[in-house]
Amino acid sequence: MINQKTSVFFDTNSYRQIVRNKNKTELSEFFNLVHLAEKEKNIEPISTLTVNLELSANLVEEKDGINFKNCLNSLQFLTQHCFDSEKELIRIASFPFFQISAMMFGALPMDFDKESKRISKHFESFKSFDKQPNLSNKFYEFIKTTLTKYEQSFSNNLVGLVNAANYGMEQIHPKKGKKTRKRILIKYFKSDTYAHNLSLKSLKIVAEQLGIELEEQEFQNRARFLRQELPMSSAFFQWILCEIITKNIDMNSKNSKARRWNWLWDYQISFLISKNTINDGKMILVTSDKEITEILKENGLENNVMDIEQYLNFLNINGSCQHR
Repeated sequence: MINQKTSVFFDTNSYRQIVRNKNKTELSEFFNLVHLAEKEKNIEPISTLTVNLELSANLVEEKDGINFKNCLNSLQFLTQHCFDSEKELIRIASFPFFQISAMMFGALPMDFDKESKRISKHFESFKSFDKQPNLSNKFYEFIKTTLTKYEQSFSNNLVGLVNAANYGMEQIHPKKGKKTRKRILIKYFKSDTYAHNLSLKSLKIVAEQLGIELEEQEFQNRARFLRQELPMSSAFFQWILCEIITKNIDMNSKNSKARRWNWLWDYQISFLISKNTINDGKMILVTSDKEITEILKENGLENNVMDIEQYLNFLNINGSCQHR
């Protein structure tokens, strides 16, 4: 009996951990071991653009950089791990816009396939452990601008939402103190009403870009369905907003740029997690990130997140990521 197809997504640190302390021969042998085990279980590895970009960004350090070798090996492992030999491209998950577009409207932009192939081609030169790609300045320019654009845009949107909400609280409750307004705001961001509004806003943005018009009630109905199907997409975003407010986080600080701008990956992944498919065992998220793991647990999805050691055990490959 053929196993039901399962999609697996690794975060950046999982790829970095799986290749650590291995030479080229060991990497090749180990990859073959993982590939065969996944094939046996009908597992399809899929990468995300954010992970590709984060690993590539560390190659800017060049050979003497502290992260260069590990990230190069990680990217080489990823490109082979996620390569679709039938379509001859690297599987790279869509951004939320495309997820909502396909799921809720049954439509994708006309240039979707062209864009996917273009992005895949940028990384295919890494598809070997035996040779180091000859990287051009154009490639590095693409990496720097694309990663910064996506992360900064995501951070700016978060800051804009928080600032607007704070301003709104001041107008509605001018006589209340800052602590009281903060409590009210956190309660609002955690509410079902806000979760529904998030889904509704996402739908309307996508519909506008696709040129699709619907009655307001139809938007409301689809927003409820979207939230039901993809509970993590709103839950994680709500958690981020509450985290920023509770801890008074400056999203433009050096610490935030290093640690919190990559919330973008978690947010992207949240749109790939559906309760219907999760409960049927169709998706595995490989990460040791405590924040997204905790949110998955809170939404009853703890069985579908593993760290890299647990995933290798699942494949019956034991102890392969331990430090020597």
